[in-house]
Amino acid sequence: MPRRARAAALAVLTATAVLTSGCGGNSTAAALHDRLLAVADLPAGWSAVPVNPGSVQTSAPCLSSLATNPKGFMYATAAFVQGTAIPTLSEVLAAGPQVQQRWQNLAQALARCRTATLTIGGTKVNATVRPLPFPRVASTSSAYAWGFTIAGIQIGFDLILFETGTYAGYLAYSDLGPPAATVQAFADAAVAKAETGATAPVPDEVSITSAPVRTARTTLGTVAYRIVGSGPPLVMITGYSGTMEGWDRRFVDALAQHYRVVIFDNAGVGQTQALPAPLSIDEMANQTSALIAVLGLNHPDILGWSMGSMIAQALAVLHPDQVRRLILCASYPGNGTAIQPSQQAIHALTSFDPHQAMADLFPDDQAAAQNTYLTAISSYPAAPAAPVGTVTAQGHAVDQWWAGRDPAGTQIAAITAPTLIADGTADRLDPLANSHTLASLIPGAELTLYPDAGHAFLFQDQAAFIPLIESFLG
Repeated sequence: MPRRARAAALAVLTATAVLTSGCGGNSTAAALHDRLLAVADLPAGWSAVPVNPGSVQTSAPCLSSLATNPKGFMYATAAFVQGTAIPTLSEVLAAGPQVQQRWQNLAQALARCRTATLTIGGTKVNATVRPLPFPRVASTSSAYAWGFTIAGIQIGFDLILFETGTYAGYLAYSDLGPPAATVQAFADAAVAKAETGATAPVPDEVSITSAPVRTARTTLGTVAYRIVGSGPPLVMITGYSGTMEGWDRRFVDALAQHYRVVIFDNAGVGQTQALPAPLSIDEMANQTSALIAVLGLNHPDILGWSMGSMIAQALAVLHPDQVRRLILCASYPGNGTAIQPSQQAIHALTSFDPHQAMADLFPDDQAAAQNTYLTAISSYPAAPAAPVGTVTAQGHAVDQWWAGRDPAGTQIAAITAPTLIADGTADRLDPLANSHTLASLIPGAELTLYPDAGHAFLFQDQAAFIPLIESFLG
């Protein structure tokens, strides 16, 4: 993750402290800390971090009317981060005879705000500020959306002010782009903790990155998976050398608003049991089928990316009753007509040089998309990379598919599930002709291409691709 982007993400943690210092008050109220959110109240993967108000300066004319050092209340702060950078969460809780008046003044000032200037590590960035429609979370509450861009990464944070009983406080939740609707779960928990000194933990299922890794005992061995969301099941199959932690959190969480999303590690990766040699695309499809069966998903939609799209095709051929609709991202035909990527591109993907790997996934002029993706996956708990032996075995399986020697790959014309094929026009790992060939082989397949996008087009252009997925799946 770029250094400036990391600094920007962590700087959001100080925003509430900066606003509080602008309102005055005394931050030595130790008794208030018991009513602040704590790590135990948050989903898995969150950790506490110090608040350093000196690391960021805020300049906003709309806040100039606030007293710089009023008396009459005390406050305490807490700050947290998921993963190493973002999302972040910070809270301020205050009490005292003047606190309600001070909070009303702050709410009135923020309601007039439209712009602000943040100075982060010596770099000035312009922020937009606007009132945010938000469900009431306390006897009195209001919300404001802040947003700014640094290192090409869009960062937004929602600021929720509330008053409850003798306490007043606010919560700032930051994320890539506008924060997800799950911020309400954190606000509800903060209010409950302020009111009673206790709260039920925020559910792990608010994001795929905090959803626990589970294991399923299938007929083809243990399979490790995560699950998030509600609605019709959507199984997502990752690609060559990949792990579950390679799925862009924003992409999965957005789909989880409408679907019960399942991601998992392929054979021999993480806690998923390896399959007998020689590994093949068909056997990985069979293991995927076994996972679908043991989870009781019945007839899910399937989305496969890269090698995962080969597994998805094989699943649709070998287990057609388990596939409702099929989405193939950056895919390849398996009938021997595939145009293979260069060996240089293949080696870059599995190198230990992240710059080379990212060059395979994003075009050179899409640094902002690359940086945003790296920031998004930094939210996952640390996980080991796919073992070298497994990656080698996957490579042989892919070679068999490309050469037309995989049995299911030669039968893709028999796929009956409605199919959507998509890729970027600048995919170094998957020449564009492969998508056209595949679309001509699968009856009724739809093809969508994204200009100036590469192998990771589904993350780079997710603002356009996610609505297409939702429309296609119905």
